[in-house]
Amino acid sequence: MKVLLIGAHGRTGRHIARQLRAASLPFKVLLRKSAHRGEFAALGAEIVLGDLTHDFSHALDDITHVIYAAGSAENEGVNEERAIDRDAVQRTADYAKRRRTKQLVVISAISAYWPKSNPLALKHYSKMKREADDYVQASGVPYVILRPGPLCDDIGRGTIALSTERCADAAPVSRDDVARIAVACIKRDVRDEVIGFVGGDVPIDDVLDAVQTAPINR
Repeated sequence: MKVLLIGAHGRTGRHIARQLRAASLPFKVLLRKSAHRGEFAALGAEIVLGDLTHDFSHALDDITHVIYAAGSAENEGVNEERAIDRDAVQRTADYAKRRRTKQLVVISAISAYWPKSNPLALKHYSKMKREADDYVQASGVPYVILRPGPLCDDIGRGTIALSTERCADAAPVSRDDVARIAVACIKRDVRDEVIGFVGGDVPIDDVLDAVQTAPINR
């Protein structure tokens, strides 16, 4: 097994890299700039350089699992949302299918459940996320799509709550817990599920037990 982490240099991606290291899973990170190489080499990661807006299929060489954790930054505009939140995800699914990758885990967003119902500032972002998610589901690649609710940088608790709604009063979910569930999905071989969640009190393993016993695929 070897995992490719796309978006390692982001706030959630860094947590995922640390969780992969803690789980003793061999992994490779795709970086756009070599300046960040040392940070991930120190975690034992293999480094490959590439740009998500161009062909990065070489990054999937000798890979069995992929985690896509890249995302457009706030206020970067619709072009960046289209390129990173949709097009690069679709390209990843295409590459994964050609290489018969065993699993693709995509970090999406809870707003992708109802793109048209989001505030104006989130509508295009949510639409791109949803179009990417739908493409992955139709690609034929075994997948897990994670749709976390409002994110925070608190220390992870190892607990979440399933949800399909972006509510103003929803409990934030730690990026560390997003990383934990992403890696747990790989370790447990969760397949073909869309899992929406916010902060909560249910242990991640209990959530995945329930998902694997009675698939939700919402």
